[in-house]
Amino acid sequence: MVVLGGGVLVTGALVLLRAGVLTRAVPAWTAVVAVALGAAPALLLRRSRRGRRTRQVFLITSAFRQKYWVADFLQRLHGVLDRSGVDLVLKVPARDYDAAAQAHHLRRVLASADRYAGGFVVATEVHRMQADLVEFCAELGLPVVFTDIEPFDDVDRYPDNAAFVGYLSHEIGALAGRWLVSRLQRWGVARPHVLVVASREHADRQARCAEVVRETWPDARLVIQDDCAFSRSRAYDAVLAEVRRVAARGDRLDAVFCTNDEMALGAVDALRVANSPATGEAVVIGVDGVLEARALIDAGTSPLRATVVQDSHRLAESAAHVLERMCKGRAVARRTVLEPEVHEAGA
Repeated sequence: MVVLGGGVLVTGALVLLRAGVLTRAVPAWTAVVAVALGAAPALLLRRSRRGRRTRQVFLITSAFRQKYWVADFLQRLHGVLDRSGVDLVLKVPARDYDAAAQAHHLRRVLASADRYAGGFVVATEVHRMQADLVEFCAELGLPVVFTDIEPFDDVDRYPDNAAFVGYLSHEIGALAGRWLVSRLQRWGVARPHVLVVASREHADRQARCAEVVRETWPDARLVIQDDCAFSRSRAYDAVLAEVRRVAARGDRLDAVFCTNDEMALGAVDALRVANSPATGEAVVIGVDGVLEARALIDAGTSPLRATVVQDSHRLAESAAHVLERMCKGRAVARRTVLEPEVHEAGA
């Protein structure tokens, strides 16, 4: 058993991950081991000076390698919990957005339930996993806070020991759609051509954005590419291919909505490489508000003009507060919904 303290490895791992070192220069398992071992101060067996076991909570994520917002949320959540003397045990899937990998970690938590006061779950493939999540909560018998994606369609389906804290996918999509409508109307675009670069996770984001655009322009040309899996490289390929199709028809591309900022950054790369008259005025909007995207937006030197912000600090504070109340047996709302905001150039 390895015992580590001080949170040194998690900080280093997150920095290297953002720099691309862990995902490009070393095998994936190295990154997972580094983060898993260092994700909380004195993981697993650290005891206080009085010899008592420190409180521990778990975080089961749906993704890590391609979703840097999760890494930022992890860092924020770790800081909030550490202030209260609570250690965070991280469970990272072997493959992003894989239901089998998440089910494995659910079983691992159940097998060592006596270690925990409760925990957090960022669920994946929720329609497929709903029965597993209900069974997990029932067998665990400890407070569970779901976040990032709501696991149940109906509030009445929530187990008694479960709650949701987070941003709603359809509200994020609607806000992105309203921003696009406002921007394109300001430019006097009569029938916009909009590319939506998305993933099958959080499908409500792209669906609601498309609905908002069509409410204003029923004949808008909307192309939804939903197989990009939050990947920067896949988004790059999708945008470049669409630009070539548009240019071949003598048409134009007015806007790109990407359902996370990694894909938005890939879209920017593609538009720069294409350097096509068909995209001369095209704008890009992303989701998450990650540091690199915000910096590019603020600089005003690229097509990336806005991002719908899911404030990871606010989410971490809110989720930790709800879990703490549940651990104390106090009443909480089944759903705590946070309001997203748009970060845009000049704001």
